[in-house]
Amino acid sequence: MANRRLFEGKIKLQTAIIPLYLVSKLCCLNAFIYLPLKKYIVRGTERRHFIAGDSSFRRPTGKTLAFSCVGLLHAVGCSLGYVSYHILSSLYQSSKLTDSNLVRVAIDLKNQYIGCILVLSLVTVSLYRQPALSRLIHVLLQIDHNIPVMMQAVDRTDPTPTVVNNVVWLRNVLLMLVLGVGVKAVLEISNCLMYIRDSGSPFSSNCLLLCIVPQTLCVISELQFVAYALLIRDRFRLLNRWLVQLQPNLARGSEAAFRSVHHLAHIHGQLLSAIGLLNRCFGVQNGILLLFQFVTLVELGYNTCMMSMRYAEANIQQGDSAEDFLETVYWIVWFLVEMFALCYASHSTVEEARATVHLLRPPFTYGMNQRTHFRMISQQQLVFLNLKTSISCGGLFAVDLTLLHAIIGATTTYLIILIQFDQSFNGD
Repeated sequence: MANRRLFEGKIKLQTAIIPLYLVSKLCCLNAFIYLPLKKYIVRGTERRHFIAGDSSFRRPTGKTLAFSCVGLLHAVGCSLGYVSYHILSSLYQSSKLTDSNLVRVAIDLKNQYIGCILVLSLVTVSLYRQPALSRLIHVLLQIDHNIPVMMQAVDRTDPTPTVVNNVVWLRNVLLMLVLGVGVKAVLEISNCLMYIRDSGSPFSSNCLLLCIVPQTLCVISELQFVAYALLIRDRFRLLNRWLVQLQPNLARGSEAAFRSVHHLAHIHGQLLSAIGLLNRCFGVQNGILLLFQFVTLVELGYNTCMMSMRYAEANIQQGDSAEDFLETVYWIVWFLVEMFALCYASHSTVEEARATVHLLRPPFTYGMNQRTHFRMISQQQLVFLNLKTSISCGGLFAVDLTLLHAIIGATTTYLIILIQFDQSFNGD
């Protein structure tokens, strides 16, 4: 009964992900219908199956996302409508831009049409990856179903709860949503990203709409990946905490502890498959987002450098250059925060997975019989102990903190190239 009370009063995963589903549905990044699974109540004879370790008993089955014609029409119709509006507005705005600098002309053209490219690519990829997302949610629900089985295999004396707190996860997701959309809205109102430049930002009545829509889609797309990565990371952390608590029992050769580790090894394999599904769902989207953020970061860095150089040459403040400089710096800082959030979520998830593998290895203090018993817990361990776990962008490169360092280094290199090209082109 004590173990059972640990799982009461918590938000179930199928309930906690509803706000994230609704937001992605509104932003045309999810065209399917979410089918929350029924709650499973353990009582009477059913509880005996759980204690016996039958992890397949009343396992969650069925689809989590079902195809919807209305949802598909909503996503495709809204996307095509926005793209048409964006192209027509950009063609109208192009006639107002007159600049002799080749680099700034290229930047302006990129900024005008990057919005519709982002919307089309993000919506198309997300719709194509819906079946993988359905399988990812289903695997996570199965994992939450198997966690009580793992813990009920051992009579616990430690009152410390070892459960995944979906309330905290939901709170963090909502906080990231409000912060991400709010900060970008404030930055767009103060200095529109489409026309940000070192000579000021021309006002346009439709400029705000053309930037807010693709920027919001970028925030929601990244938020989905970070949210599901944190779900996987939290469950790896739970396994690690449970393994640490089981160490004294394993050292004594407890059969119940070895049986619990058997369930834990199975859950670990499910989490590794969840990481694979996470790569399939959001790998291409993350590649698009990182490429856009990298190119924009180089552009913003170029603008700030040119503003600083022209201010130093003139030795006087011209117009609103100081205000524009600070607003551009704010954009740079926020893009760095976005890239850090994406890379850190991936990095922390992979590190927790590797920590679980390390804890699953039998300590050298065990006797020969215990070590043999530990190795014979599950044949699956022989597979995933040698797997190289990583979160990547379509298999092209791993997403972790090392990637963030590489992006910063590449940004510095391209900034030097752009400044040298600008100086040589203008004869300075």
